[in-house]
Amino acid sequence: MSRKIVLYGQTDLGRKREENEDNFIAVPALWATPSRALAGAIDGVGGYEGGAEAALIAKEAIETYLQHFSFGAPRQLLKEAAITANNKVFEQRKASEVLSRMSCVLSVAVLDADKEMMYLAHVGDSRGYVCRNGNMLKVTRDHSSVGMKEDSGYLTETEAMQHPRRNEISKMVGELFLDAEDSDHYFDIGEHSFLPDDIALFCSDGLTDLVTQAQMSAILSGSGTLPQKAQQLIDKANELGGKDNITVVLATYTVAKKPGRKKTVKQAIEIPIANPETEEIMPAYHRSPGKKKISLWPVIIALVVGFLLNWTGTRSFFTRQETPAAVPDTLPLRNDTIPLMDSARLQNMDTLINATDTIYRDSIRRNALQGY
Repeated sequence: MSRKIVLYGQTDLGRKREENEDNFIAVPALWATPSRALAGAIDGVGGYEGGAEAALIAKEAIETYLQHFSFGAPRQLLKEAAITANNKVFEQRKASEVLSRMSCVLSVAVLDADKEMMYLAHVGDSRGYVCRNGNMLKVTRDHSSVGMKEDSGYLTETEAMQHPRRNEISKMVGELFLDAEDSDHYFDIGEHSFLPDDIALFCSDGLTDLVTQAQMSAILSGSGTLPQKAQQLIDKANELGGKDNITVVLATYTVAKKPGRKKTVKQAIEIPIANPETEEIMPAYHRSPGKKKISLWPVIIALVVGFLLNWTGTRSFFTRQETPAAVPDTLPLRNDTIPLMDSARLQNMDTLINATDTIYRDSIRRNALQGY
């Protein structure tokens, strides 16, 4: 089942303005897909003629482009739509002297619940937030010196809200003509996670100049429908002065929880217990007849057949082998076979050899004495 994004947009004149120059985009089921939506806040720049006209031109250009072109990546399509809106406002400025300074700021996003992502196009000081688990995550950055100091931590939120130059912006829609690729990166094009139960908030500075993030979080985290929460945000800004037009667009979606598996409860097995008084045994738990007993006959037959086929090997376990005769540690010595006569003859020969050696030594000694 596809996830469905629910969104709601509302704009209010405020307490001090005579004309509402804000506008908003809230298109559900973008590209005929319930899990996608187009949402954003557009703030016409005051001080010059045509702020409301510029906001309306941007709104219609973006909605028309994205509803007619669906082939491609959502981020790229949104970028092309924003460039188209910018150039339409620029062309209108050139066509009329009265509207030559008209412009607007915007924060617009394509929301995709299936991918749990949002794709953003932003310019100026309108803002986009994600309220997640009670925390406000800012997903855009202001194109103003005060806003940049606040984003970098140089100024606190309270100091930035009270700064006299807070509403001076450095970028706005229609100020320059952009090429098809926005080579100078005039728009901030990005993406951010958009998880189940998140609440995406897109708003004009009529809200953020007066209502703190903590106050916004308290309202968005509380109970109530999106229309009720949007009205509470607007009421809070008006309560704090309502010095500008106030525009709020909210979007969220939920994911149905998958039904959990039923827990199976094991039945206890009754163990027969003897009653010492009655000597009776309590009835035992009986197994269901569906379970079959495992027969051991095939295993026994297989063992017997294997035993018979390997009889020559198994017979050795039952046949008694003769023990080989022990080898004696010593061997008998053979008697001397030389006759006695031969022994006497060898003895006489040794005597003759000794006599000859004596005569030879005496001859050498005598020759040495005579000088030979």
